Amino acid sequence: VSLLCAGDEQMIEDKVLGIPFFKFDLPDKDKVEDIYNVMQTLPFIPNDTNEIWAGGSDLYKNPDLRYLFDWMQDCMVEVSHSMGIPNKMVCVSAWANKNKQGDWFYNHTHPNCFMSSNYYVSGTTGTTKWYYPNPYYDKTNIWPFPAGEWDDTFNLTHEEPTVPGRYIVFPPTIRHKATENEESCDRITVAANWFPTGNIFYNGVSHLNIEVIQ
Repeated sequence: VSLLCAGDEQMIEDKVLGIPFFKFDLPDKDKVEDIYNVMQTLPFIPNDTNEIWAGGSDLYKNPDLRYLFDWMQDCMVEVSHSMGIPNKMVCVSAWANKNKQGDWFYNHTHPNCFMSSNYYVSGTTGTTKWYYPNPYYDKTNIWPFPAGEWDDTFNLTHEEPTVPGRYIVFPPTIRHKATENEESCDRITVAANWFPTGNIFYNGVSHLNIEVIQ
């Protein structure tokens, strides 16, 4: 685990399953409460095993959450610097999920983005759990066991607790889920996906010039 500081932002880079995950804690606790109050006013609709924000995937456009997404943008500058990425990261989609008591969220990945992230709005129970295939059970080698692909036996796993005000950046291709919320207080999370804008080049000859517009 390495700790990096830049300006007012403090970032923890944690090797999870050998893969960099980046964690930030919102320094202003009053803002944590303000964001929670805003989220409580938003409409949510049923979404299989939990509830999802009724507005689609443009939550980053909500003016009442401008502080949160501006802060996320500052965090992504630190992430890009740590990874040696010269491009600015732009939020291309964002939404929110609400887990009431007994709710959870099935394992999934985030397509159409370069980085994914979660901000924990509220809750104290339930975790975010990531699954990474255990190479011992690679089906191209041998698969002698009649078990599911995404259980704890055949995957390496990592869990993060729900900490209001915490923000985690992670690879979008790693499957993850929200475990059951066991308390009466709602567990609310904001998901945000990011993509680099500008000239993306490789070895100085192969390049892709992309303008990402929110």
